[in-house]
Amino acid sequence: MKLAFVMDPISKISYKKDSTLAMLVEAQEKEHEIFYIEPNCLFFDSDKPCAEFSSISVKYDESNWYEKGENKTASLDFFDAILMRQDPPFNMDYINNTYILEAASQLGVKVFNDPKALRDNNEKLAILDYPSLITNTIVSSSKKIIKHFIDRNSEVVIKPLGLMGGEGIKRLHKKDADLLETLDFIDQKKEKMMVQKFIPEVFEGDKRVILISGEDCGFSVTRIPQGDDFRGNLAVGGKAEVRELNDRDLEIINAIKPKLIEKGILVAGIDILGSFLTEINITSPTCFRELYDQQGINLAKDLIEQIEKAF
Repeated sequence: MKLAFVMDPISKISYKKDSTLAMLVEAQEKEHEIFYIEPNCLFFDSDKPCAEFSSISVKYDESNWYEKGENKTASLDFFDAILMRQDPPFNMDYINNTYILEAASQLGVKVFNDPKALRDNNEKLAILDYPSLITNTIVSSSKKIIKHFIDRNSEVVIKPLGLMGGEGIKRLHKKDADLLETLDFIDQKKEKMMVQKFIPEVFEGDKRVILISGEDCGFSVTRIPQGDDFRGNLAVGGKAEVRELNDRDLEIINAIKPKLIEKGILVAGIDILGSFLTEINITSPTCFRELYDQQGINLAKDLIEQIEKAF
């Protein structure tokens, strides 16, 4: 199988932690032809979806984890399958790439996750489909509406809709001295934000659960905040601990699994904080390496096998 990976520059990844590198290694182990495409190398030539790409070989070597072949250009139907692993920000450039990949799927290329699903399921907003599983939540850019919500809930977390890794997340209390200044800034930007009631269990860690074809592996990666930071995201220094799923985790998974499968979402990373669903990540979910390093669970291998079953 000719399998292409659309990913951000491989030269800048953390080879010890990167989930996409784990997928590349497993695909290579299974003797598939693997190819590397950077997001800005996707393009339309008239109505034809194309890319500049290279073959690639990979290994777990701190000083030399990849070797690229020569750059080539071809229609995307050169590949049998494409795995979209571009990180947010989820902006118009990202959306335009999904249109290119959707055109490839219309030529018979298997694209994971489904490009339309990537467009239609914002990683923050997707949880609104499950009101019984989430904490008090609004989405707004209005100072008045957000202020009223904060007054009712006392303490909240504000999240940008298109970012990742804890970027731009802010904790606010109704008695904060800079509250009005922060709300004025949001009001001026006219950019909708998700505002949620603060969940104190955040200091015990939030859980990332990887689902492949809707199935879990029995464990989560719990990301525990360090120091004074309330964010457990590994990108901002959170500590990762692999823990068994509990009954509430499984209840949440079973509630969202049918819709993930229906929408063609092969791989998702759902986030659970306390007893609440907080995000459904489908752009480039991580924590594959933590599961393997701490429990020997090889979800990268499982993912490649699921892609093989599509043929």
